[in-house]
Amino acid sequence: MSENAPPPNDETDRGAFAPVPGAAYLDADSASLAGLLEWYEAMGVDLALEDEAIDRFAAPKISHSAQPVAASPSAPQQPASSGSPQGTSTGLISNPLLQEDTKKPVVRQQNLAGKAEIEVAQKTAASANSLDELRDALAHFDACPLKRHADKLVFGEGPADAKIMVVGGAPRTQDDLAGLPFQGNEGALLQKILAAIQLDIETVYRTNILPWRPAGDRRPSPIERDICLPFFQRQVGLIKPQFILCLGEQAAHAVLNQKGSILRLRGQAHAVEIDGHAANAFATLNPSHLLNKPAQKALVWHDMLKLKRALSA
Repeated sequence: MSENAPPPNDETDRGAFAPVPGAAYLDADSASLAGLLEWYEAMGVDLALEDEAIDRFAAPKISHSAQPVAASPSAPQQPASSGSPQGTSTGLISNPLLQEDTKKPVVRQQNLAGKAEIEVAQKTAASANSLDELRDALAHFDACPLKRHADKLVFGEGPADAKIMVVGGAPRTQDDLAGLPFQGNEGALLQKILAAIQLDIETVYRTNILPWRPAGDRRPSPIERDICLPFFQRQVGLIKPQFILCLGEQAAHAVLNQKGSILRLRGQAHAVEIDGHAANAFATLNPSHLLNKPAQKALVWHDMLKLKRALSA
């Protein structure tokens, strides 16, 4: 593999905190290029400035040997236009791409489109009065770009009246193939974590903030997350769990509405209100992260003991 080759797509090699694809690889395969193009689209890179690249090093240079022509005393000097670059009087080549248009404010088109899509997602999620209606609404919701590259919708699974809700960030490869959350090695480890405090995984409701897997297991853009967030929040409002266990930083940020490292957010109870429902939330490390760093299982054990004490109170 060359030095510029993209990181492997296998989730066991990448871990829970995979790097965001953003570099162009000369020997990238079609799947990596598709993920890269999707990331460009999510970041707003949707318009080429020119049909061909401009070689600024090959641009003609203005000779500095010619003496400047003195202005005629009878002709008054005209003031410089506010839109003209300052570098033209010093012999520098002006870059038209750097000139600002003072008449028209610069507005990113994707922000406007994302705002409209978020509003549609909020109205669609609020109209669902049951989990079945919410699942059907998501299946027919096409305003999120994540859906275009996902294999299946990954909706929540578990009792509709569960006391505990377990929340992950985004579906992984096995989840996308099965259409169910927490499959494969990650799900097996989660089952052991819950069993350590005498909890059966079938008695808790399992879901993710995102109902579709991002291509290449990349981190979703803020707009993608905000589009999906109303559907997760509606799940909380319909199930009304007493406790929410956040697995990983992405889930903790969405549930707790706080920023910061998962190591700072874990180890304590957080009072949250989601979709008009109050609950106690706990944050801990994601099982996929533990598969790469098993030494940090001790931190999760302490977090689960605090959850167990809260359940017994």
